[in-house]
This record gives sequence, structure tokens and C-alpha cells, in this order.
Amino acid sequence: MNDKTKEMRKTYWALLTAFAFLIAIGTANVFSSTFVADGATGNAYSHLIRQAGLFLVGLIPGMLIYKCEYTFWKKHVMKLVIFTVILLITVLAAGVVVNGARRWVGVAGFTFQPSELAKLTGILYTAAYLAPCLERHKKIEFFHRLSRDKNASWLKQLPFLPHVTLWAPGLMALLVGIQPDAGTAIVIFIIPVVMLIVSGAHVSKVKIPILLMAVVAVLSVMSAPYRRDRIIAWLDPWSYEKTLGYQTIQSLIAIGSGGIMGQGVGEGISKFSYLPEAHTDFAFAILAQEWGLRGTVLMLVLFCVIIYFGAVTAWNCRNKFGMFTALGITLYFGGQGFINIGMVSGLLPVVGVPLPFISYGGTSLIVNMMAAALLLNICRCNYKEMLHQSIMGPPPQVRSMKEETRSRFPLS
Repeated sequence: MNDKTKEMRKTYWALLTAFAFLIAIGTANVFSSTFVADGATGNAYSHLIRQAGLFLVGLIPGMLIYKCEYTFWKKHVMKLVIFTVILLITVLAAGVVVNGARRWVGVAGFTFQPSELAKLTGILYTAAYLAPCLERHKKIEFFHRLSRDKNASWLKQLPFLPHVTLWAPGLMALLVGIQPDAGTAIVIFIIPVVMLIVSGAHVSKVKIPILLMAVVAVLSVMSAPYRRDRIIAWLDPWSYEKTLGYQTIQSLIAIGSGGIMGQGVGEGISKFSYLPEAHTDFAFAILAQEWGLRGTVLMLVLFCVIIYFGAVTAWNCRNKFGMFTALGITLYFGGQGFINIGMVSGLLPVVGVPLPFISYGGTSLIVNMMAAALLLNICRCNYKEMLHQSIMGPPPQVRSMKEETRSRFPLS
């Protein structure tokens, strides 16, 4: 067994351990942040039982994805996109409304949030269309001109048509934004954009499209009163501590009151109707209050482990589809973690992005487990391939991202 094979085996177990610890911490945090409110209704274990049940439900698709080789999804990615788009349209047509937003599909008493699935679908779609471009050494650009004829009008010569890898994520992000759910829409679209940048896409001559996108984003914020309120509360929450900035202020109080050692699991007071959404979007604040700085650092270390070893998995993968899928899933966990923690700590405006494995939520937990299983599957396949190559030798002209980079930029 060579050094590369040992590295991939270490990567696999590091990822599996980090996912397991995050699920355990999240389950404990969900119970701690909900047992007071649940106890008032007669069953203090209500959310804990649901979370455990959702974990068991998530094991089914998770195990299926783990057992099935990841290249399967490249062949059926368009079917998955069509299925996800149909679900998103169904939400807009006959979805369940909660807190003024239509984001869920209700079936036999159970609800499902298709926008969570759209995040993973967008990653698979982008990876499936980026892989052939890199395999053929095809030039990748963010935007294409409507016409390359020099005699055509100036409008048709502008780089306006986005790259094909952004079409499906853009459509899904648009449908999610209409629900409305701007935070999730941003995650769905921004991950493919970053994947496109990493692929080496040329970003020249895109000033006008970027300017137009910025204008659309500003108009979108200004057109919705609740979005304007969130920006105002983010800029100066203390001036609106009893109205617009109440949630942010209570979140900061919860984080600060935890100190280094924390108030103790189950002992935090913010869950006593002080902090809204304490078990969902603001679960990190309860964890910081009860677990203190030591618990917060532990959770951050686990996310860093996933980000680092997820990047190692992508870096060593010779299959381009697997490489970009691993990269996208790593961005999925790291990006959502950054946005949620930034939101809870007041560094970013309040958006509806949950903290993976820590926030309560049925669909998000199931999709997180599916994404984790897919990343572990890619890592396992890498390990098997390297183990085989250590015995039989590598196939010709097949290189990982690391090997490709070193061949183009040799060390002096």
C-alpha cells in the first residue's frame, strides 16, 4: 500500500468520523433547544423522536447512494433535474404555506422541501457538464456572445448568454426565489458559479452582465419589504432591538453568555421563548450558549475537517465528474456553515440557510446525509482505484487534479 492509498484511507475515516460527530452533536442540540417548549405540550421528547426518525429515514437513500458508484448520477442527472424542477413548480402551485412562505410539499401528513434537494441537484448537474469540457480541454467562459460576427449589432456581441452549467441551477434558483427563499436560492446558484471558477473559466469581458446581475439583486432586495427590513436590522440591530433587530440581538446575547465553558447542556435560557427559531436557523446560538467556546471550536473543527478532506478527495480524484462533485459537496457543507454562522453572529444578514446537521429540519437532514454518502462514495472509489493501481500500475493519460497541476507547473 503506497502513500497515496494510505492518504485516501485516512481521508475516508476522517470524513466519516466528522459526519458522525456532527450528527450526534446536532441531535443533542435539537433536544436541548426544544424540550422546554415540547414539555409544555406534554411530550418533551417530541422533536428528539422526530429527529431520530428522520435520521433513520435518511439512512435509506444515504446507503443506496453509498453503495451505488457515483458515476451513475452522471448518466441520469437530467432526469434528476426534471424531477426537482417539477417538485419546485408543484410547491408554487399547491405548496404548504408556513410563516408566509410557500416552500413545502405536503403528502399524507408529511412535508418535504424540494429546495434542499435542488442544492444537491445543481451540484451534480454542474459537475456532469463541466467534466466533458475539461476532458476535451475545451475553453470555458462564463458568458457567450449571441453573435461572433463583427458586423452584428453591439447588443448581439455582448457576452450575455451564461454557460450551460448555469442554466439548470439558475432556473431552480429562480423558482426557489419566487417562494420566496432568497438565502436558499443564493446557495443553489453560487455553488455552481464557484465550481465554474475553479474549472478555469475565463471571466474577462463580463462587466456588463455582472453589473446587470448586481442591479437585479438590488432591485430584488428593495422590492420586498421583509428583505429591506433584514438589511436594516443587519446594519444597525441595536437601534431596532425590540423590532427588526430582536432576533439578531437575542442571538448575540446567547452566544456571548456562553463564555468559554458554556452554561451547560440543557441549561441555556435563550430557548425559553427569548430566541425565535432556536432549534432551526439559530441552533448555533443555543450550542454556543450551552457548550461555550470549547463546544463551538469543536464544531468548527469538524466542519474544517470536512472541508479539508473533502478538498483532498476532489484533489486526488482522476474522474473529472467525481472531482467536481466532491468539490461541490465540500462547498455545500462549508458554504452553508459559513453563511449560517455569519448570520447568527451578526456578520451577515438573516437568511434562511440552516447549519448542516446542527439545525433541525427533516428535508435538510436527509439531503445532508445523501450528500455525505455521495462524498464518502467518491472517496471510497478513489481508495479502491489507488489500491488497484498500486498493484497493477496507473492507466495511461489519466491524472488527478494534483498530478495535472504538477505536470503543468513543475517545481524548480
